[in-house]
Amino acid sequence: MDVRIEKKASDHETLEINYRRKNLKNIKSMELFDKFKKNKIEIKPFGKITKEDISEIEELFDVVLPNDYKKFLLKYNGGAVKLNEFNKLFLDDANETVSIDVLYGIHTDKKASDIEYWTNEYAEDLFEKTIIIGDSIQHGFIVLVCDGSDNGIYYYDDSYFFDSSNEENNVYFIADTFEEFWKILAG
Repeated sequence: MDVRIEKKASDHETLEINYRRKNLKNIKSMELFDKFKKNKIEIKPFGKITKEDISEIEELFDVVLPNDYKKFLLKYNGGAVKLNEFNKLFLDDANETVSIDVLYGIHTDKKASDIEYWTNEYAEDLFEKTIIIGDSIQHGFIVLVCDGSDNGIYYYDDSYFFDSSNEENNVYFIADTFEEFWKILAG
């Protein structure tokens, strides 16, 4: 009998140890999740759009938007970016930091937040096959080039905010793809 009692006590101790380990893992997982969650950029989306809405923009500006950007539009349709330390973006070429304010959407009902509005406003200043997809607090634009050779995300300092900007040089490379741009922002 004593052996059985010892065995049951041993099983109980094993269960207790396993329970503690499981809870410790859950606590660590939650801490990691919270840490990851805190490092992400926060965006308040502008609403839902369809693939047809994206096709309209592509046709209007004679561009083929990359799939990663289309996925972003379908999920968020742009949005207002919460201002915190994670919306900051360092531009190597300018040796400057900008804070992303808004990523524009399609049919937002607010022209100040709309890809079509801003791209039309600056059409004469933009490279071919380029659309404006956002802006910064420093009054510059985030542009997406879709021409095949210089594809990517760039910062367009149209207001010459940076000391290094002038009429000849006011466009700065950010990332090769929208996904890469988003990862930079997400930390």
